[in-house]
Amino acid sequence: MAVLAAVIMVTAGGCSSGSGHRGPLSAGDEAGSACGSGDGESVFTFGLDWLTNESDSPVTVTGVELIDAENIELVEAVFLPPPSDAPPRALIGLVDGYPPREYTEHSDGGAYWELREAVGEATVEGRESVNLLMGLRADGAASMEGAVVSYEYKGDSYHVETMNGFRVRKQCGGDD
Repeated sequence: MAVLAAVIMVTAGGCSSGSGHRGPLSAGDEAGSACGSGDGESVFTFGLDWLTNESDSPVTVTGVELIDAENIELVEAVFLPPPSDAPPRALIGLVDGYPPREYTEHSDGGAYWELREAVGEATVEGRESVNLLMGLRADGAASMEGAVVSYEYKGDSYHVETMNGFRVRKQCGGDD
């Protein structure tokens, strides 16, 4: 069973690109790194990124791919709105296992988890923010530097890169 470690956030510039001009979906302006403790195969929920549609029209998310993935694979990517009982822009963060038991089995009986939209079916409405949740499976020491989210907006294709990385180590917080 994996034990989670600290998440460190630092300020950096955002990135969104498409066919020659910036698209409306943004991944914020903070970059960070998280570490999860694991030995052998480990599974995590990684939900450290908000995506915001800065336009008045919807965007359709068509794919998510990991950036510089080493010994780690994407199990599933979904989007969830902010929890109704949490402060605005509250992230799910880093959780052992996928799907995250806290959101699938606890107080609301899984009603919040039922609000998720799978990549390929997900629409981010105008002026809406969603939490990108990725189920990740690691094999021993592993890492990824973020994710590329592909989407369509008014007939054009775009992508935005998230800026939060993740690594899995036997023990987090020390020298690797």
